[in-house]
Amino acid sequence: MEPMRYPDTENPSRAHFLPDPVPSLAALVRVREPGSETKTFIGLDHNERLAPFPDWFVERIRQSVGSALLTKYPVQDELHRRLCREFELREEQLLLTPGSDAAVKAVYQVYVRRGDRIVILDPTYAMYSVYAQMFGGEAIRISFDRELRVDTDFLLSRISTGVRLVMLANPNQPTATLLDEQILKQVIDRAHEIGALVAVDEAYYPFSHMTVLPWIREKVNLVVIRSFSKAAGLAGLRIGFVAGHEEVVQNLYKVRSIYDVNSMAILCAEQILSHPEVVDDYVAQVEEGKQLLAARAAQLGLVALPTHTNFIFLRVGHRCAPVELVERLRDHRYLVKTAPDHPCLVDCIRVTLGPPELMAAFADILEELMNT
Repeated sequence: MEPMRYPDTENPSRAHFLPDPVPSLAALVRVREPGSETKTFIGLDHNERLAPFPDWFVERIRQSVGSALLTKYPVQDELHRRLCREFELREEQLLLTPGSDAAVKAVYQVYVRRGDRIVILDPTYAMYSVYAQMFGGEAIRISFDRELRVDTDFLLSRISTGVRLVMLANPNQPTATLLDEQILKQVIDRAHEIGALVAVDEAYYPFSHMTVLPWIREKVNLVVIRSFSKAAGLAGLRIGFVAGHEEVVQNLYKVRSIYDVNSMAILCAEQILSHPEVVDDYVAQVEEGKQLLAARAAQLGLVALPTHTNFIFLRVGHRCAPVELVERLRDHRYLVKTAPDHPCLVDCIRVTLGPPELMAAFADILEELMNT
C-alpha cells in the first residue's frame, strides 16, 4: 500500500483534506510579524529595554545556569511564593503566565462566550479585539478624542447587560494614557452591578507609578495582569502573571498549559525580584530620556504627547508625512513606528524611550532630517 500523500501546499484543493476551523476564526485575519532587525538597526519600535543589563547582573544569571536548568522541567513554586509575598497576596490569588498576553488570552478563554460583549478602548492593544473575535464575542469600542480623552459617562453607559468583560490596558497602549483611580473604581463598580469582570493590563507599570493590584483584595470582579517584558526588560523570555479573586485564578489555572513558563524565564524573574534596583535605575533612565527627547522635539516645533509608558508619540504631521519620516529614519538605521489609523494619533510617529544618551543621538538625526 502506498503511503498517504498530503496535498501539495501550492494546490488550493488541499482544503478538501482538512476539517473546517471553528466558525469564529473564519473572518479573522492575522499577518505574520516581520522579523526584528535589531542586528543592523537601532530598534525604537517594540517598546523593549534599550539599555543592556549591568554586567554584574548578567554574570549572576550566567553563574546560575547549569545542565539541570536545561534538562529538567521548570518549577514555578519559589517564584510564585515570592511574588505573593511581594504583593501581599495569598498563593491562590496569583498565577504565573508565559507573558502577559497569555494571561489576557486565558481571561477571554474562560469568561467570554459566543455572543458576549467586551468593552475595550479604541485604539488599544490589538489582541483584545482579536481574542474577542476568536472566542465569538463582540468588541464594544470606546474611542479617544483628538486630545486623547475618554468620555467617562459614555464608557460607563456601555457597561450594560450583555457585557461579560471590560478589558483595559492602564496605561493604555498605544495612546500611553492613564485612567485615574476614580474612573477605574466607577468602571469596576458598574461592572460588578451587571456581573461582568474587569481586567486591567498593567504591562507598563511601573513607568506609570499607578497600580490597582492592591484592590483585588476588595474588588472580587477585578483581575490585574502584569508583565516582566517592559520595565523589567525580559521581553525575550515571555513571563508575567495574573492576580485576582481565588475563584477567578482557579478557573484561569484550568486552561493553562503544563510547564508553560520556562526555567530561564523563572530564573531571570527571580533575579529581577532580588535586585529591584535594576528596574528602578532603568525606569529613571527612561524618564530622563523622555524629558530630553520632549525638549528637543519642542525645539524642532514638534509636539511630544504626554506619556505614562516607555514610548512617546511625536506629532509631526504639520512638518512632514509620518510615513515618509519613518522611512528616512530607517535610512539612518533607526526603526520607529507610524501611529495606528485613528484620528487621535494619525499625524504621529511612535518612539520607544530609553537612556538619555540614546535619545540624544536619535534627536540629532531627527533634527537633521527635519531641517533638510
